[in-house]
Amino acid sequence: MMESDTDMSTRHFILTSNGNIEEFSDAEASAVAEGTQYIPRFADERLRYVQVAFDERANDNGEIRVQTMGAIVHFDADGQLTDADRTDEDSAELTSFEHDACVQFALKETVGQQHAIN
Repeated sequence: MMESDTDMSTRHFILTSNGNIEEFSDAEASAVAEGTQYIPRFADERLRYVQVAFDERANDNGEIRVQTMGAIVHFDADGQLTDADRTDEDSAELTSFEHDACVQFALKETVGQQHAIN
């Protein structure tokens, strides 16, 4: 069992087909995952989802632990999430720039203007 002195926060991002990164709150992400909230603008889309979990405070060494995971999410004609899975397709892989952008967006309030090192 791993003990932690800090609480972790989680941010949820969808990378849209037009190159934008949209952030969703925990409540929104849960509602979409449970099927109680639709996102009509994502109707009939297959998009990349990134979840960034991180410590709310730095440890004694000034480090913030960050964990990321991703999936491909599928939406039906109404914008309801129908499936989330991993992919073996290179075209669906998250680039290092996209990954780093999601991490930076997630940490913007925690780290502020400090510089993050990956």
